[in-house]
Amino acid sequence: MKSRFVARISLVFAASLFPLSLSLANELPPTDSKPLSLILKSVEEQKIGSITEAEFDDGLWEIKVCGATACEKLYLDPKTGNEKRRGKTDFDEAPPANAIPVSTTIQSIEAHGMGTITEVELEHGAWKVELRKDKQKMKLIADPISGEIKH
Repeated sequence: MKSRFVARISLVFAASLFPLSLSLANELPPTDSKPLSLILKSVEEQKIGSITEAEFDDGLWEIKVCGATACEKLYLDPKTGNEKRRGKTDFDEAPPANAIPVSTTIQSIEAHGMGTITEVELEHGAWKVELRKDKQKMKLIADPISGEIKH
């Protein structure tokens, strides 16, 4: 009897957290944020490596940058672009040597006004871009060499 009660309480507690986790997964940068393309461009100008990922999470842009031997995650304020902290992370796939800057590709997507970008990741040789608009999630694929967008 006691184990059933504990199981029910655990289930109710877990169910109550579901909307919270769903709302965090749909987190958007503040409306007065710098465009992601400008934040990425500032990281590119530091010449610390190739950007392989950018994700908005817990109120910060997490930008993964990989050099020849190691990768780091930079945690940047979305309003100012200022670095809050950084840390080591796992090695990741790098863009091709002849790729255009990811900031250029993202700037092109931003110019189309398709939604708010929440994540960019190099996956299987292409940029996977996640956007949100009107509570809808959309994914785009962009070629890292040409910047061409494929839906």
